[in-house]
Amino acid sequence: MRPRLRVQAVYRITRSHQSEKLILLDSSMCRSPATRMTLTPSVLAGPTDALTDGIMEPQKLVSASESTAAFFESQLTNNGELKNEEVAGDLAAQYKLPTLLLLTGRGRLAHKVLDNLKQRFLQPDGDFLSFPDKSGDARKSDNEDFQRFWLYMNGWVAMAAHRLGRFDISVPARGYLEKFYNSNLGGYSVGPKDVATDGVTYNVDVFMSAHLGLLSLYFGDLDRAIAVGNLIGQFVAKQPDLKKHFLVRMHGDSGVPVQEFPASAANFLKIDQQEPSQLYFLLGYPVFYLYYLSQATGDSKFLQTAESILDFLLTCDKSMYSFFLSHKAAFGAGLVAQATGKMKYRDMAAQIVSHLLSLQGGDGEFLKDLPTQARLDQSAEIAIWLRELANNLTSLI
Repeated sequence: MRPRLRVQAVYRITRSHQSEKLILLDSSMCRSPATRMTLTPSVLAGPTDALTDGIMEPQKLVSASESTAAFFESQLTNNGELKNEEVAGDLAAQYKLPTLLLLTGRGRLAHKVLDNLKQRFLQPDGDFLSFPDKSGDARKSDNEDFQRFWLYMNGWVAMAAHRLGRFDISVPARGYLEKFYNSNLGGYSVGPKDVATDGVTYNVDVFMSAHLGLLSLYFGDLDRAIAVGNLIGQFVAKQPDLKKHFLVRMHGDSGVPVQEFPASAANFLKIDQQEPSQLYFLLGYPVFYLYYLSQATGDSKFLQTAESILDFLLTCDKSMYSFFLSHKAAFGAGLVAQATGKMKYRDMAAQIVSHLLSLQGGDGEFLKDLPTQARLDQSAEIAIWLRELANNLTSLI
């Protein structure tokens, strides 16, 4: 009933006169300025009247997610393949679809999509590659962000497959993912290239650790899941200055947060408290993972760590409330609000959800201005979290 990231494109902020513009650079971003498109996020000053206008009404969230699922149903062949040939060959446009179809009662179609993903992308070693005949990082996807977060799509497919009883997919997929577990620290790397300074062990990432920790929960591997939860607690405890930023990567050999990195990688390695439109989902995933882990173990320390992360997010720039990449933070905040009864988390979730709902078009898609692959990916993800909220948060209406 729960899975989970996606990183779709690289985002950076530029300031021009009196406005802030979000520059979205898709897979060909580094080469051609002509491929850039600008999005200007609206900024909410704080809690609004929308909180009392039924934003968290379950039926409203169900309706929005159902509309998106119906849209995707129209975009798939009877064999579970995307009709759009522009993106049908890239896993990045479809890896979340089995989860969305499962949540919205389309299990038969979800199985067909999984059949297609298995046939087209699953490799003998358990990895998923869009273009296995290419060389290097380009094998993963045309989207360079999925090359950077190599294991992310794998985790989504493995989770959906396991929930649907497709052990022919989930078991080999998890076998591949477990190669990137750092047993010394209890967490996961983003992929094969992120090795520690010793050149042997892997660095660990708080986002990917939460993602694959949740997969461990689905597999019933509670020891592994608890180790990940403890690691996330160490991430919080070892932050050098939460009044500035939250560092999301840790050296795999020393357990020290990674503080030195090229400026081009900063968006992926820290959440800056003062800068607008950060990748808030990097911390949103650990929040809801810790909620689920507290359920599984009955240990309140995991919920307390989730609150610590949310409290940091609440100090961040107010663009967080009107940025579509806050979707995971909204889901996490809603779950923690349900567990604690704290309205500050409920308000956070409701504001972000209100903005997400405003991004949906009449055909069920979200974010019409995004390139095709990113639009399909984000539409599926937003619909997933809206449906998960509807399923989980009836006590918060």
